[in-house]
Formats: sequence, C-alpha cells, structure tokens
Amino acid sequence: MQPIDVSDKGFNTRAIFAGRDPSCSSMPIYMANTGASFYSRVDNPTTNALEECVRSLEGGAYAASAACGVSAITQTFLTLLKAGDRLITHRSVYDWVDTFVHHSAPRLGIDAGQVDMRDIDALKKELARRPTQVVHFEPLANPALDVIDIPGVIQAAHDAGAKVVVDNTWLSPALVRPLSFGADVVVYSCTKYLGGHGDSMGGVVITNDEQFSESFRHTKQIFGGAMSPFNAYNILKGLGTLSIRMKQHGENAQKVAEFLAKHPAVVETRYPGLPADPNHERAKALFGDGGYGGMVGFVIAGGEPAQQVFRDSLDLCKPWVSLGELFTLVYVRWPEERKGVPEGYIRVSVGLEDVEDVIADLDQALNESQTCCQRFTASRTCPPQWVQPFGRVPYSPPTPKGGSMPMNI
Repeated sequence: MQPIDVSDKGFNTRAIFAGRDPSCSSMPIYMANTGASFYSRVDNPTTNALEECVRSLEGGAYAASAACGVSAITQTFLTLLKAGDRLITHRSVYDWVDTFVHHSAPRLGIDAGQVDMRDIDALKKELARRPTQVVHFEPLANPALDVIDIPGVIQAAHDAGAKVVVDNTWLSPALVRPLSFGADVVVYSCTKYLGGHGDSMGGVVITNDEQFSESFRHTKQIFGGAMSPFNAYNILKGLGTLSIRMKQHGENAQKVAEFLAKHPAVVETRYPGLPADPNHERAKALFGDGGYGGMVGFVIAGGEPAQQVFRDSLDLCKPWVSLGELFTLVYVRWPEERKGVPEGYIRVSVGLEDVEDVIADLDQALNESQTCCQRFTASRTCPPQWVQPFGRVPYSPPTPKGGSMPMNI
C-alpha cells in the first residue's frame, strides 16, 4: 500500500508516517535479495521507506541510504570528486573523514586540505588559492564543538564555484536543516541520533540535485555501501521519537554543562547553550530555538592522568566511543592542536537518563580524578595504569607530515 501523503504535516507527524506502509503498525522488513522490481542493494521497500522519511524531515527532493555514516560521506566524495579535484573541510571533522582527507584522498589524486571555517575570510582566502570542487563541514563540529556559520560558509563556497556537503549528524533535522540554507548535499549517520538506540548502523544522503542523486546511486552500486533492511527498520522506529529525544538530550546536556562549568576539576566547558560559550550567539541564531543538542566537551584539570582516572571511575556513564544513544557516552580524547582539542579534553554525549544521576556519576569521577592526581603529586609515583595508552583502533596508516593520525570515532 502507498504511504500516506504527509508533506503538509508537522515534523513529528512526518517522522511517524512518512514513507511507511499505512496498512501495518510497523514498517515490514523486506529481507529478499531480489524482487519483481528491485535488487536489494539498490532498491528495497524497507530502506526506501527510511529514505523517504529522512528526505521529508530534511525537506529535500531526493534521498539515498548507505551502510553507515562514513559510507554515506565517502561515497558522496567519490561521486563529486575525481583525480585532480580539490576538497576542503573544516579543521575539526569526524575522525574517519579526517583520515580520508589526510590518507585516502591523496592516494586517489584528490587535493584535500583543511581550514578553520569559523573564520570566513580564511576560508575565502583558501578558496581563492585554486579551484575547489567540494567544501565539507559539520555545523556543530566533532570533536571540538566549533559552531560554523552555515549560510556564511555556503555562500563563500558557492561564490567560488564549489559544492557544499554538510554532515548534520550532531544536530539532526529536528534542530537544523542545512538544505534550507542552500547546502547541496546533507549527510546523516543514522547510527547516532536518528536511530537513537545504539542497535543499527546506517547513513542517509539528501539533496535537491537530481543529477547528484542519480550519480550517488550509481556510486553505491559500484562500491556496494548499502544499508541492511533490518537496520532501516530499526532506524525508522527511532525516527518516530527523534524530536522528543533531541529535546530531552538538549535539556539534559544544558544541565550537565552548567554543572561542569562550576566544577573545580574542570578547566574549560564547551557547550553552545551556555551564554559564556564563545559560540553561543551564533548557535542561538542558527538553531537555538530547538535547543543546542546533546554534545558537551570539557577539559579536566590534571591532563592525561586525570582523564584516565576519571574514565575508569565512571559507574553509570559508559566510557565508549559513538554518540546519540539512550545512555550517556563519555569519550576521552587525546590532544590534537590542529583540531582545537587540548590536553585533558573529554567529549560527553549526554543521554536520556535522569540527569541528576548522570551529574552524580560525573561528579564522583571528577572528584576521584583529582584525589588520585593529588596523591601522585605528593608521592611522585605514577601507577602503571595511568601511563597505559588510551584505546586505539587496530589499524593505523603512517602519520602525515605536520599532522597527527586520527584514531577512533
């Protein structure tokens, strides 16, 4: 049965109905490899429903799914770029996009570089240096929490003849929709907030450009980065509560950030919802009406030893990678100056728990980190567990000159 036309309905109604089979209480899972009118890697009723739902929420004309967020991004790059072309990203982007810039792009003959896009003049200067085909950024940048002037960057890129690819994973269409600012392509990792339950990987690409949409689907046929129908089914269930969850993530994150900003063990707190945050006014103008998202960053006093004690002292919050899940995820970062990540930086994806419980767990872990650091300072003896390296991914290509190799997510 054809989905109900909800194009004139509100966001929550579209999140619940768009793309679905109205004859069922839940979208059926079509696990068949082939059907009368589809080959599942290219066209599948369940993944089509997900694509239609996200397309509706973003307000685009076309959408295509991918195996995961980074699959959506890299297949977008491979669709738009060829040997000899140029890609510019913001200084702080998702780590595996950073890896593409510094390692994969050069192997493909693509000139890839980075610039601090908070400075529009610096971006314009870089764009004027030589023709650029693609500009890429995240409105709320991972991991540094830079807030980017969405219309300003898009205008500068378009004036230079470049396409703009925006990864809006951290904010979701519930808070901001980059296509409305003129972005050419918007990418989401559905693994995070769109799915929201930590049980399915996926990515979606949305555009108003029919030619790009057809080319992307051709790229996906070649490289095979297709989403599982079962994952599409799970993500569709998550989308139905997206705006409700994003509201709660934001409210909890605001309270966590306010707590961290006053804690004596915290040197710096980054959250665009804090009036004292240097990004606050820009964030308020761009997406503040719907909240400021669920991501918080802070710098702990005591550097790496304190980071490790803090991580190991958490009881409720999970010291894991990723973000946008029901529970709070705490990711201890290593310093990367070029990304704006100082020593002692910790990223928090604030979950949907009772926020008082999250704050209590962070508080006791922060206090423990300082107590242990004081003992170390007094004894000058560093426990062995303090000097063990943080968790790293198994594979590490050679580090490029002048830059550190990004690890993990």
